[in-house]
Amino acid sequence: MSITSDPILIGGKSYVTKTEGDTATVVRIATGKNITQTEKETAGDYYNSSLNEIDYAKIYNLNFGANWISKLGASDAWMAEAQTNPAFKNAFKKSTGETGPNLSLASAIEASKNWVSSPINKDANGSSTLNRGSGTLYYPLSKDKKKYDYLKVTAVEYVPNSFGEKGGITRDADERMNTRGIGTVFLPMQPGLAESGAVAWGDSTINALEAAGANIAGSTIKGAGKGMVEAGMGAGMATKEAFDKLIGSGAISGDDVATFFAGQAIGKNDLMARTTGKVMNNNLELLFSGPNLRSFAYSYKFTPREDEEAKMIRKIIRFFKKNMAPKRSKAGAIFLKSPNVFRLKYMFKDGGQHPFLNKIKLCALRSFDVQYTPDGSYMTYDDGSMTSYQVSLNFGELNPIFDADYEGSDNDMGY
Repeated sequence: MSITSDPILIGGKSYVTKTEGDTATVVRIATGKNITQTEKETAGDYYNSSLNEIDYAKIYNLNFGANWISKLGASDAWMAEAQTNPAFKNAFKKSTGETGPNLSLASAIEASKNWVSSPINKDANGSSTLNRGSGTLYYPLSKDKKKYDYLKVTAVEYVPNSFGEKGGITRDADERMNTRGIGTVFLPMQPGLAESGAVAWGDSTINALEAAGANIAGSTIKGAGKGMVEAGMGAGMATKEAFDKLIGSGAISGDDVATFFAGQAIGKNDLMARTTGKVMNNNLELLFSGPNLRSFAYSYKFTPREDEEAKMIRKIIRFFKKNMAPKRSKAGAIFLKSPNVFRLKYMFKDGGQHPFLNKIKLCALRSFDVQYTPDGSYMTYDDGSMTSYQVSLNFGELNPIFDADYEGSDNDMGY
């Protein structure tokens, strides 16, 4: 059984060590700083897309003597620094020498250098002078070491389709958006997590005479390749053959055909029923008409317990409001550009995709609602912060789900 350390930050990148027996694997994780496309390409098969992590190196000598580390998915430059910079060895010594817990939200926050302890604001008097202004936000503000899962929301700049790119203007959003995030919010899991997938099917009818007409159209289309004259002759022959066949079968009479078309001519579809007491079999069938897009709704009640937490909530609200807002073009504001979009990911306590919750494709934030007085009365702390905020978010996926999205690993829930 392997033991995963708390995240460690070296050179602006986050890692964990997974120790098993006398060896340990150095794993690059995306906490604090996203894994770049260059790192993924360098790593090759050592990159685990489902967990979004890279097996960077293997520590075969936990005594950290000669030849203590060997290369897996890391670059040559990284290996050279790991072998010569004492900070690397000291950090890995500490992480492998402790039986630390698996990655939790609190430790992820620490790894991103975003945690500063602050006093509890029990009496709601006074305000903090700290102002971190980090690109990583989180709620609640806590140093609790309890392991728990969370929702990670990352804002990404919207990239439209392009004629010149491979795939043209029909590429999925996930194929054309880069992985670099503009900012990230960590939110706690909540009750009522759900997904709802739907596919559009609709009623379709075609009666015998319409089917005969379809055969006529098909004959005309086939003849069109040989010229319009031949197409017209083919249509005429097909018309005669189709209706002669129907009438000759005894299933329908010439009078029935005449009555049907008479009703069509005067806009009375029930003329046959009125005059003969019967209707055409419409061969009703449910037919596929296209995919639907999924939506995901979340509702959070933010209750600041200290001045720093109140400031963090304000930053979170501004984060969503800013990134969902459309942008004006710089030259005369003639055009409006698409707002930023969001990557949503349910994170498991080990820092990867939750194996038993669904994945989500890139989303647009359709609506964002804030209730500043959710408790039914206007109340503030001395610094002006509201005593609670009710926030509702409604995301919509940019692209539908297809069967190919489930190909690959069977170790997760898929989309």
